[in-house]
Amino acid sequence: MSELLVAGMAYLDVSVPRVAPPAPGEERFVDAIGLRFGGAANSASVGAALGLRVTMCVPVGAGIADQALAALAARLGIALTPWPARDDPAVSLVLADEHDRAFVSAADFGALDRVTHLPPAKWIHVPGLEEAARLAAPLARARAEGAKVAVSGSWAPHRLAALAAQGGRPWDLLILNEKEAVATCGDAAAAPGRLADAATSVVVTLGPAGAFGMLDGETVVAAAVPVAVCDPTGAGDAFCAGMLAALIRGLAPSAALRFGSRAAAHILQQRGGVLQEPTRMAALAEEITWKF
Repeated sequence: MSELLVAGMAYLDVSVPRVAPPAPGEERFVDAIGLRFGGAANSASVGAALGLRVTMCVPVGAGIADQALAALAARLGIALTPWPARDDPAVSLVLADEHDRAFVSAADFGALDRVTHLPPAKWIHVPGLEEAARLAAPLARARAEGAKVAVSGSWAPHRLAALAAQGGRPWDLLILNEKEAVATCGDAAAAPGRLADAATSVVVTLGPAGAFGMLDGETVVAAAVPVAVCDPTGAGDAFCAGMLAALIRGLAPSAALRFGSRAAAHILQQRGGVLQEPTRMAALAEEITWKF
């Protein structure tokens, strides 16, 4: 059984340089064009670096990106359970400026509609509301079999609009960033209370202002770890993976929230959301190993 199962889309992120487009028929060269994986690969890589037994369940075809994803998972010690999909089923063009990022993405979400069950795991992390909606039935089945489910927002306006009316607590943990919480509730501070019918625990991340929420019945607050930010990509996924790793290892809710912030701080200091150098989190992994 995996300790952490990450289920959703693993995107190949293509960084679009900030240059004027060339005229038709012309070609313009730049110093580099970044190619990195994101989505499910982000939290899976952090969980593995923190010493968890991690399985990544994602749509996979036979394309170039699919082959690269398989190689990445093998290198990072992540078990890969593929779902049949079109070739290169998740690709994002990443447009960044000095303030934030925007994405133009293509995703074979239909591949998720065909999933009937998930491998056994202690915790399942779904890195987006769209994926969680598509996987609703297998997630419910997994919870009935003893797994806990954590879902991240991942900007999806139509899903966020419906979130406040969500009932039945289909998830054990919901993690939103400030923008998502405001879009859902109008006030980020009110999110843990207003979304109590969506998940047993609700946590809101505030970037450099830290994180807060209700976790396992306890009101929790954590400051962000001050670092020189290289790239914000994947920080939220690292926060989730770090918090879940701490909970799996038996840390108390408040300590788990702080641990998530510390994991996010490591990702903020690199390019891309996938942890390419697992040794970067060796000290954090050692810190929670004794809990196992």
